Amino acid sequence: MIQDDLFITTVVMFLLSVIAFLLIFSVLIVTGFKYAESKKFKITPLNCGILIAALFILYLGLPFWFLSAAYKAEESEKAEKLYKLSINTSVIPSVKSFMTAELGEHYLQNFDGKQAIIAFENSRKIRDNKHASVMLCLLYSYKGDTENAVESCSKNDYFQSVAINYILAKDYKNAMEVINKSLKSDKKPSCWDYAVRAYIYRKLGKNDLFEKDYQKAKSLCPQSKPLESLYKNKNYYEEYYAQKKKEFKF
Repeated sequence: MIQDDLFITTVVMFLLSVIAFLLIFSVLIVTGFKYAESKKFKITPLNCGILIAALFILYLGLPFWFLSAAYKAEESEKAEKLYKLSINTSVIPSVKSFMTAELGEHYLQNFDGKQAIIAFENSRKIRDNKHASVMLCLLYSYKGDTENAVESCSKNDYFQSVAINYILAKDYKNAMEVINKSLKSDKKPSCWDYAVRAYIYRKLGKNDLFEKDYQKAKSLCPQSKPLESLYKNKNYYEEYYAQKKKEFKF
């Protein structure tokens, strides 16, 4: 089972579970008819093998059924229990990691940052995956945990996020090194690469360079409202992440 193909795996497991259920139902009907005719309960080795294989497939599919039920659950506590059942019934590491990350998404949607971090860290421990690292990059940044944020963001080459975390820690030297690395490595730098560097220049009191980089960013993203907010607010990132820290109850 390939981790990047878990969506396909989910669909396949649903289909296999339905087929397995139909096979079990068919074997039971055939066995029932034979019992009615002979008044003796008999099950052939073939039918026994079909039952065992079908039951095993059903067991492998259980996490996906619990996950589907969790998606549909209206109450947060009920959904949380179903997510945990999907984890506890998973036997394949990639599936268990995926289900654990889905629990993290549940906590994320409910703005429970601490529990979300625990879930995504557990997902990554079971089997390292990009999705968990990306979410941890985001959450550790919101939390203000520079060390873990930089580690998770760097792992995914999110140079802008790494630089922003250094900005929040007032480490402008490292912030500048990282964003310059991003600008040099990217053949087509984004407007936010230039915006982040402009922000650093302004923090360093280099207003001419700030204006130059900001205008470059503006030319690449002329309709960006967040970019305009960054220009108007000298503490844009500090205030934004302070708000996120509060929202996620860190």
